Amino acid sequence: MAAKKKKKLKLRVDRVIIAAVACLIILFGLYKGISFAVSHVMSLFETEAITPQNNDKPKNYKATVIVDPGHGGYDVGANIGELYEKDISLTTAKAVAKELDKADIKAILTRDKDEALHDNKITDLKLRCDMSKENQAKYFVSIHVNDYDKTTNISGFEIYTKNKASEALATSIGNHIEKLNYSKNRGMQDGNSLAVLRDNSVSSVLIELGYIRGKDFDYLNDNQKLEKIGQAIAQGIIENIN
Repeated sequence: MAAKKKKKLKLRVDRVIIAAVACLIILFGLYKGISFAVSHVMSLFETEAITPQNNDKPKNYKATVIVDPGHGGYDVGANIGELYEKDISLTTAKAVAKELDKADIKAILTRDKDEALHDNKITDLKLRCDMSKENQAKYFVSIHVNDYDKTTNISGFEIYTKNKASEALATSIGNHIEKLNYSKNRGMQDGNSLAVLRDNSVSSVLIELGYIRGKDFDYLNDNQKLEKIGQAIAQGIIENIN
């Protein structure tokens, strides 16, 4: 009798173990099935993840123009009080570059902040000129402000040219600046003595926006008006390229 009881007990234990294993298998199967079902249902409600894509294609620029804000850093240029030529030229140049970019013309600034390109002035000017060749530019446009300490009864903008080939660009720019009617057009000047023009490898012009100590002071001291001059310069460049 004892042997039979032991045998039955052993059978029951085996059955319990088998049942337990079977239950575990079933529970595991249910868990996997439920997990799959829940994941599937949740995926139906989830917003599809958007992988950031760079859809900005490189611009097909018509041409490259070097825009040169004169002076910078230690070299303040013409000044009166706290109004410096280096700041006037930079504000104007940035407006030129912004407008050119809208017209698919690549604008490269020789400087985009208040700094000189080199401590040595001759080297500084050479580095500005070199940017034309390095970037295969079509034009080089330098922006400056005039000064004359003999009298304040003076005004006008003028444009210096590298050579005859630069005159068409100077004419276009001059015509657009003239439309602003802030000062008179003093015309084109021979810029062969100016290093940034003389030593440049492309058609180049240097624009004197007006006289800082003269009648042009109020206009040159207004950033919004300088931006308008910059836009006018850009339109002259765009017109000539087109």
